[in-house]
Amino acid sequence: MTIFLHIGTHKTGTTAIQRHLGRNADFYASQGLWYPRESELLEGGRDAPTHLNIARSLDCTTKPKPYSEEQLQAMARALVTKASRYAHTIVSAEAFWRIGFGRIDQEEDRELMWVRKADNVRRIRELFGRDADVQVVCVIRERAAYLQSSYSELILATFYRKSIHKFLKAFRHVADYQRQLDAWQQHFPVRTLSYETLCEQHDLTQRFLHTLAGHLALPPDMEEQRRQFNVGHPIPCVVFKRYLNGMEGLPREQLIRMYNKGRRRFAKTAASSPIAGLKAINSWLTAKELRRLRRSFLADDAQIRARFCPQFVSGATRKADDDGEGITPLTKEAQYLTLGWMLSQKQPTAAWFNPAPTP
Repeated sequence: MTIFLHIGTHKTGTTAIQRHLGRNADFYASQGLWYPRESELLEGGRDAPTHLNIARSLDCTTKPKPYSEEQLQAMARALVTKASRYAHTIVSAEAFWRIGFGRIDQEEDRELMWVRKADNVRRIRELFGRDADVQVVCVIRERAAYLQSSYSELILATFYRKSIHKFLKAFRHVADYQRQLDAWQQHFPVRTLSYETLCEQHDLTQRFLHTLAGHLALPPDMEEQRRQFNVGHPIPCVVFKRYLNGMEGLPREQLIRMYNKGRRRFAKTAASSPIAGLKAINSWLTAKELRRLRRSFLADDAQIRARFCPQFVSGATRKADDDGEGITPLTKEAQYLTLGWMLSQKQPTAAWFNPAPTP
């Protein structure tokens, strides 16, 4: 009996894995793989295909907590007891990756953040009990791509509105894979998988499950399920959301409606449209900035391959990307065009956002 604690990271197929397991929970349970819902562990627990509320409740920096300490202890006991009936059990939430991070207001807070994370992970180990066979599993991807994806995710999930460069300065720690894995490895066996390797045959979910639980029969509608995955939002759409995040006083519900309406319009844009070229944008950073960011990680990437994941990708995933040939960065002009079209459905100019002062 092994309990796999799948801690993320986000945009590495985590949502696709969770939805697949949630949709086919009974099918896999018959083969010895249990993917419990929170409601199976606690009466009144969340009935959703992810264990987000468990992760949030275990995070020392989260307030308010969905589950109390007593409820968490009851859920941990139920999980360990019921998992003994199966060969493998999976608990999954991207929020486990962020546990202990919290907010950093000053540079000197960074080291305290890692101390806090280590203490938080130790508490999770104690909650499960030292005798329980719990292994941590994470999927990591090339870090420049991961950081850019994290930036988009923060804008979409919150009211964040700062530039990518300010984000990289403040949140670079989310891609400090080595310190993150060290914190978990102090208390759990850690298995680290490469996102790029899992994606090689376009069957990420299947390869993930095979790696953890061995050969499993596939659901009869697997081909249909493969078409359903969590696609990242286009960068121009995220630019629009970032703009809306800065509109003080706009109710959240109205903000979301405006964003979704703009995103739907963008998805339907024809190839002949003046804004069709925006669909080619695939990077917040220029090719030069990407190369500089990737070089800053090289030494640490080598340590990760040596200690945790031999398949971990360092640098560009394609030679063309390294040369800048596959990079279409977001420019100032593209931002003007995006926002002007989203707000007025017309092709704007920079002057549209910087009108001449009134005499």
